[in-house]
Amino acid sequence: MKKSLLALAVSALAAASIASTASATTVYDKDGTSMGIYGRVQSVYYSENHGTDKTEGSIDTSARMGFDLRTPLTSGIDVFALAEWEAANGNGKNDEADGFDARYLWVGFDFGQFGQVKIGKFEEAIKYAIGPTDHWEDAGCTGLAGNDDRSESVIQYQWSGYGVDAYISYAMARDNEHLDGAYYIGENVDRDWSASAALGYTSPDVLFGPIGVRVGYLAGELNQDNTVFDRTKGTVTGTNVVYSGGNTYSEYDSYDQWAVSAFWGTLAQGPYMAVAYQCRTFDINDYTYNTTNGVWDKTTGDYDVSGLEFTVAYTFQNGLRLATGYEMQTIEFDGDEDSDVDAVTVPILALWKVNPNFDVWAECRLDAGTDDDDNGGKNFDAEAGTYYSENVFSFGARYNF
Repeated sequence: MKKSLLALAVSALAAASIASTASATTVYDKDGTSMGIYGRVQSVYYSENHGTDKTEGSIDTSARMGFDLRTPLTSGIDVFALAEWEAANGNGKNDEADGFDARYLWVGFDFGQFGQVKIGKFEEAIKYAIGPTDHWEDAGCTGLAGNDDRSESVIQYQWSGYGVDAYISYAMARDNEHLDGAYYIGENVDRDWSASAALGYTSPDVLFGPIGVRVGYLAGELNQDNTVFDRTKGTVTGTNVVYSGGNTYSEYDSYDQWAVSAFWGTLAQGPYMAVAYQCRTFDINDYTYNTTNGVWDKTTGDYDVSGLEFTVAYTFQNGLRLATGYEMQTIEFDGDEDSDVDAVTVPILALWKVNPNFDVWAECRLDAGTDDDDNGGKNFDAEAGTYYSENVFSFGARYNF
């Protein structure tokens, strides 16, 4: 069996380019044990200022490859696993450092009507609550926090039935994890733990499609154990620390988030509408060194990263999808409303699924009022490290298998 499985996998890889798609092609299936392979390869032209690493126009060619595995364990219980890698310059590395980076990795147990448990690297439960508006190529997700938070050491339970989906997840301690909205430390944190839950209901079709509603909540603590103050050198170091010199510094302490969304229709065909709102709050400890008594005086504060997104799309029978929307993100500082900054964008997408294996698209993101230096000195891009105040576009082609 092992030789047959390997031969099938090699032939599938030789016959297709590395890519990514929602469904895997089954290359082995016998007695309940199956292996599917999926992937994509794409080339995309990005205009200047499309991302923090694209100050000039450029073409990025990237790839993904994944394996979807399942086998029976006992009566009524299956074991499943998934491994997906990002490859080439799609992983954000330069040409000399190209290689494979793990995007998703998990192993799980499927208990049938009693739900599933999976363990590994993936987004926490809150992702389900913000998912309905996350269908763009590159120009969307202005208002979302958590869409890119693929965490390691996550355990999640999921149950589905009667139109209801329920998720509960717990992420253990991990260093150097991405955390959307932690702008002032580069969105990389050392996490102690986080827990999340989400609940949703999807109705049968109403006119042109189902109606769904979702809610979610997330809470987490960050690690302060590696914060080091060197009085003789006048330095404060630590992953979760913001320090610009002197006798004061700030430290990320904890965070929480809630989200709600709704949608009507499907992206497969016909009209689709969706709306999502989320708010992620970061608790900050501010420290000032008291030279009189030699101790740190502590005060607390916080800031919110909140966002609203609305999207409409229509997919024609020939595979052409047209979509637009409105997206807004606000950074709100505790007790300092005059410093609040907004990003406001309008994404527009035309994507043609020529056949199940090949897509082409054109997409743009238009500035619709993002705060910049001309707006009372406020500048969202300077706060968040983005280019939302720029009008950008892209053209892409992708092969899927």
